[in-house]
Amino acid sequence: MLVCGAVFMAIPVLSSAKDFPLEFKTLNAQEAMAFPGGAGIYGTIQPNKPAGIRKEPAAISKHPLYGELNGQTVRDRLYFRLDESKGDGKGYDRLIVDMNQNGDLTDDAVAVRVEQPGSSKTTSPSQQEIAIFGPIAAPNDKMIGSSRPIYFAQMYLFTPPAGVSSNVRIAYFGQLRFKAGWYLEATVEFDGTKRKVGIIDANCNLQLGDIVTPTTYSGGSETSWYFQNGDYFLQDITGSGKFKNTPGDSASSPFGPMLYLGAKPYKATLSADCKSLALDPWAEPLAELAIQPHGEQVNVIQVAWESSPGKWQLLQPGVENGKAKVPPGNYRLYACTLKVKTSGGDSLILSGYKLSPKDTVKAEAGVPASFKCGSPLDVKVTSSARETAAAGGSQSLLGRIARNLSSSDQTLEQLIQASVVGAGGESYSSFVLEDKNNQRQPPSPTFAVATSDGREVGSGNMEFG
Repeated sequence: MLVCGAVFMAIPVLSSAKDFPLEFKTLNAQEAMAFPGGAGIYGTIQPNKPAGIRKEPAAISKHPLYGELNGQTVRDRLYFRLDESKGDGKGYDRLIVDMNQNGDLTDDAVAVRVEQPGSSKTTSPSQQEIAIFGPIAAPNDKMIGSSRPIYFAQMYLFTPPAGVSSNVRIAYFGQLRFKAGWYLEATVEFDGTKRKVGIIDANCNLQLGDIVTPTTYSGGSETSWYFQNGDYFLQDITGSGKFKNTPGDSASSPFGPMLYLGAKPYKATLSADCKSLALDPWAEPLAELAIQPHGEQVNVIQVAWESSPGKWQLLQPGVENGKAKVPPGNYRLYACTLKVKTSGGDSLILSGYKLSPKDTVKAEAGVPASFKCGSPLDVKVTSSARETAAAGGSQSLLGRIARNLSSSDQTLEQLIQASVVGAGGESYSSFVLEDKNNQRQPPSPTFAVATSDGREVGSGNMEFG
């Protein structure tokens, strides 16, 4: 009851609903980190111990590292400590997470590094060290029946362990990512179609049933929001028997009182003991989002729904022929995925987000509401130049351009940027070409720099965006 209680308890289970038993499933470390259903939660790795850690076991390293995993609320935060079992500068290989959230690390189990064949210690050219710890077990009061939820943590250490002792004044040394290593699974059947569905603790707060709500940030004159809190439904949309994302389709959708099987919405009710999921065809009046101007190209959309005044939650309605059935209310575009055929017969898949909370569309029952997103796409290119002191020896493209345009003591740097914006104001940053056999990145856009008389002085491609 403590884990799943109060989940949709205000939503009545209709007599016509079908109950589907849920089975507890676990993942290994590699599966958990790649599993659909959110990115998990993060915390910065720092040398200073958070005030919330009141007690800890003696550390072996002279420079243990600390942090807190930021949950959906203050009470969901998890404190942690990294230690070196072989001594100072030998590598952080022990992790303690305050899973019972009492501020005492002495009563929590120590998680060790997961040894991965050939990659137990991964280091990038910048000396970033990556390691996975776990499994990290939930406490006794978070059990799902007789099953114990587990989690995994991935460490990104920007400074090599040997360098931590000489850089203790740095505010943070890296990041810890925390993801669920468990989920619940059921096989549902409606209208003669069977589909595997699931639920995952995407926000890692040791319970299920959290609706995905926004976090708002303000920077200067701009306000952005991100829907990263809450749990997720899972679906095997390809029939492969696995929950797996593809460039054109997502195997996860935001958790809430509505689950779409294809384009059809169902009322979803999770039992208090997490043993079953009840689904019932949505019987309440529905509105329609008519995606414009080329809704036939839209494969997936995510929209913010104002379910009550001032309360927004993320919804991923099924799209069919450019239309989506949704509950009446106010809507804003959050994400959009397009899938179109190219002249060569491949599928071009584009994914983008709109992070500004504006452009509200009111959808009323029985009345199609025009909802803009997708093509036509506006490719915006900007170019700016600045003079800097001449720098010798640069081998970069911009350095070569600068030398061609330089005077004896000044160089001209050219900064070229491009963005792809959809009809709803969404910005696209992911582009994939798909054929029958594989998926690949499209060729990078090319550019050329010329003088006013047409003489080309440099060229290249937009390989960094």
